[in-house]
Amino acid sequence: MNMDKTPVGAPADTATEGTTEATTGPAPTQAPGFGPAPVVPAGYAAPAGYAAPVVPAPGPGYVVYVTQTVPKELRVGAGARFGAYLLNLLLIVVTLGIGWLVWAMVTWSTDAANPAQKIMGLTIVKKDTGVRLTWGDMFVRNFLLAGVVMGFLSGITLTIAAWVNLFKIFGSEKQSLVDSMAGSVVVRRTV
Repeated sequence: MNMDKTPVGAPADTATEGTTEATTGPAPTQAPGFGPAPVVPAGYAAPAGYAAPVVPAPGPGYVVYVTQTVPKELRVGAGARFGAYLLNLLLIVVTLGIGWLVWAMVTWSTDAANPAQKIMGLTIVKKDTGVRLTWGDMFVRNFLLAGVVMGFLSGITLTIAAWVNLFKIFGSEKQSLVDSMAGSVVVRRTV
């Protein structure tokens, strides 16, 4: 049954008289779970330090967008991170560990930081987008990756993994090994 009101013998994709462009049929459908492509308003200017979003030309297949990474000058270096580490140790001793753990669970969800990072005005964001980590992301980063995985790797490699994790912060990306695995960076909180 032909419901689109084209003659039965006529092909669906035909060129019209006087035009050089042929119709190509329906646009490809999107995969389940993916919403429509984001609309970039006319006259949009990217914030300082970020590249303007790339909107690819429409074509068949999936649309790929270039991600915006957090600029390296906004990332926190080794000095501030070491200060936060020492402050965390002090807070753990003062609160006997239990108070620090409860405080950490709260600050993971509200500020995407541990207690010392919150005091120092730091937060942890995704490297690709600059969006703060959720509580689940913080759990994966701090408990699973930093605690379980790095503890296991340090035990197997006789703490070589711990030294790599430490010295990687001094690199150009200003990320620890745990940050690289989690796709996160530590930045100063702006709000």
